[in-house]
Amino acid sequence: MSKILVMYSNGQPSPGHVERLKKVQQDVSVVVADSEEIAVRHAADTDIILGHRYLRQTLPYVQHLKWVQSTAAGPHHLLSSDLRRVNPILSRCTAFSDAIAWHAFTLALSVVRRIPEAVKAQQQGVWAHSRFNMLPFPQTAMVFGVGRIGRELAMILRRNGLSVLGVTRKYSPKASAACDELFCDYNSWFEQLHRADLCFITLPLTKYTSRFFDETILRALPKHAVLVNVGRGGVVDTDALVRLLQEGHLGGAALDVVDPVPSSSSDPVWTAPRLLITPKVAVFHPEHQKKLEAFIENQVTRYFNGETLLDLITINDLAEGN
Repeated sequence: MSKILVMYSNGQPSPGHVERLKKVQQDVSVVVADSEEIAVRHAADTDIILGHRYLRQTLPYVQHLKWVQSTAAGPHHLLSSDLRRVNPILSRCTAFSDAIAWHAFTLALSVVRRIPEAVKAQQQGVWAHSRFNMLPFPQTAMVFGVGRIGRELAMILRRNGLSVLGVTRKYSPKASAACDELFCDYNSWFEQLHRADLCFITLPLTKYTSRFFDETILRALPKHAVLVNVGRGGVVDTDALVRLLQEGHLGGAALDVVDPVPSSSSDPVWTAPRLLITPKVAVFHPEHQKKLEAFIENQVTRYFNGETLLDLITINDLAEGN
């Protein structure tokens, strides 16, 4: 008998989902771990872990673990010595790449068209049609990170008439096909920053990308450029970004992720000019749970049928941020 341990980070699995998992294969046991105690208790004879809510706590006790299906698109925070020791099959979840890409595009257009300023004027009861310093319509976008999210975003941008310059550490045919131009080394892409009307970040947080967008890179962007981050907050030097916005450099910025998350209402990030913040909601939409469960059910079916899993990654991928 195979045992599946379900421990999703965002919400409980639906009863229907659990029943469908049980029917994928005969002699399958499904345990929903809604506490650390339950996860650890069932770790020893678990073959498959779906989700990663208690993964670190569970790994020291597993004996037969073969596969971990993360519910995250960028599960690089899961890397640990225990994960290296167990070395299971690893896969991530890209079921929400389209939602994240649309969120990124919407944030960019909102800043370009000064929607936050319009909302503020509305709240003040002011007809402020002469206040808005509109930005030029964007022609060129740079996308840092051309994985599934970056490619979805590139498709949206190109459909709307923008040229897309992609930046990635490793060349891939899919990344090349998604972009008008693709850059893989520092000197080549850094020299192109001046072309970016919009600059999107979909990068994971790794030793290579921590505070990657520092003051030097931010200042190399055009004064009218709009920066959008839907990757990881730690990729951007938030203090440097706030400082440049206060100085009048950059047409604006939009962040769905911020590191560190503001701990008080007096944090300067809240009052930075031309900065739009959404609280890490790019992944969510009304069909979130339904799409997650369908994706995972498909993965479990592929696993038991001996088919190649989607979105496979390796320990080295986690370490290098691929």
